Amino acid sequence: MANILLYKVCEYTEEYKKVFRGVYEDFRSKSFTDYKFELEPLQYDDFISSLDEGLIKCLILLEDEVPTAFMVYTTEISEALELNLIHCLGDEEINLKRKLLMEKYLELNKDLLSEKVTIYPMLGSQAGFVEEITNYGFKLVGLAVVRFLFSNNSSKNIFRAYTPKALPSGYKITKWKDSYKNSSINIINDAFKHESDALFDTRFLSKEGCKDIIDKITAGIYGEFLPDCTSVLLYKNEPAGICFANITGGKIGNIPLIGILHKHRYKGFGELLLHNTLKNALDNYSETLTELNASTETDNYTAIKMYRRLGFKEDYCYPQAYRPVEQKD
Repeated sequence: MANILLYKVCEYTEEYKKVFRGVYEDFRSKSFTDYKFELEPLQYDDFISSLDEGLIKCLILLEDEVPTAFMVYTTEISEALELNLIHCLGDEEINLKRKLLMEKYLELNKDLLSEKVTIYPMLGSQAGFVEEITNYGFKLVGLAVVRFLFSNNSSKNIFRAYTPKALPSGYKITKWKDSYKNSSINIINDAFKHESDALFDTRFLSKEGCKDIIDKITAGIYGEFLPDCTSVLLYKNEPAGICFANITGGKIGNIPLIGILHKHRYKGFGELLLHNTLKNALDNYSETLTELNASTETDNYTAIKMYRRLGFKEDYCYPQAYRPVEQKD
């Protein structure tokens, strides 16, 4: 008679500290190849410290009392519940294990699900769970990661050959100043409140939420802020658009947001802001950064073409899963 495996899902506790190390180290060894991580994950002891401090939470799947899969998530950010990762040892019954972890997560957080969106970037091999995750109320948005590699001569030649069009009268592009912060809140709110981004980051829906986003960008929470590469579009000396820039992981430049006030859109200003940001990054950080990257929706062909015209190339795509707030009866 074949052996029947017994699965059990539980929250991490101190008793699992030693036996859990193996499955966590398996994840760390695959974080770049299988999960497209740009930053090295926490060392095991630091990961455990974060659990002990309540910064993150971890569910463990036991297979005959041996950990073989886990989920990491956080409830500490104000705007959403965030699933960071589901990792399984091997491929045997992988989606069954993911389902069991997901069901436990939903059970433990049922009260919060009526207050907050759940977001889950399904990077790398986690995309194999796409079909099943929709059965738990998740919806999907496809995101594409585009990169301008500073070592890529083809990209640099495309950029050098690009001639930006002249700005209309009354407009100019300048660098970030702290005095632009309040205006940038209005710009980002106006630009994103009706976009799909607001479905999985509800902060875009309000000015208070947009202030939180911009405060975290400029304070370096999301990476080292680059005010000298952040480009601001002025119309009659008032901010009308912005392209933020920061550094993640010490060597990777990133564009977290590009936004234009609606009444100034469809005039090519986003491309001009991006060009200015990339030019400043190449002029000032070509010896220290390896790339400048960004993400955009896979069906946003206008944005993808804009990035291509400046020398960016699509690297990979992934599903951004989000679970809307549950409506109370």
